[in-house]
Amino acid sequence: MTVYADTPRWPRHGMLWGHLISDTSLEELHELASRAGLPPRAFDLDHYDWPDSARESLAEAGARFVADGELTRILLASGLRVKLRDRPAARAARTAAHAAALGLHPVPRDLVVGPLGHAEPLPDEPGAFRLTREHPERPPRLEAHDAAGRRAAAVMLERLDALSRAATGAGFTGQVMDAPADGPSGPPPSGPPPSGSPLSGPPPYGPSGAVGGSSAPPPSGRN
Repeated sequence: MTVYADTPRWPRHGMLWGHLISDTSLEELHELASRAGLPPRAFDLDHYDWPDSARESLAEAGARFVADGELTRILLASGLRVKLRDRPAARAARTAAHAAALGLHPVPRDLVVGPLGHAEPLPDEPGAFRLTREHPERPPRLEAHDAAGRRAAAVMLERLDALSRAATGAGFTGQVMDAPADGPSGPPPSGPPPSGSPLSGPPPYGPSGAVGGSSAPPPSGRN
């Protein structure tokens, strides 16, 4: 069992980014990524995105560095690859499962419960939002275009917190993206965000797309 990394060559946010994969299991991949200090949000269905500054820690954790083409071949042979055309369905299935586990309805466009993985980037739509919370007692981070998005995010956070506390005894941790103006959650509520719901901070990770796709999008550091 081996974890492989390619050469960081995709520029974003002033850094170069590469991919990290396993030839055997996602559990092995998560274990090595954790030892190397990669944040769980950097996981994207079948790989981690990693910045060139993490090369030394990955080497110390036991990652093997290979060329881009070899990494793609290894991922294909492993049976773990999620193809570019299959990624929307994979995200939808994950969202449905996580929403069902909480009892959340309507289902948002993208939902990740817990620390592992990330939701789709904020869409360029009125009322859209993307919210991340890494600790149930800390303020979330929010991306939104307008007041409608911020209000919808605050209401969503209240719902997620209530459902999470009922299920686990702790508030929500994870990431959610929705566009209430046009999406499955309905129109955004009117009025200001509920009190005690600070929504601020730097934006979280965003998806990089499929490894070895027809066009290789840059891995996303902080989106």
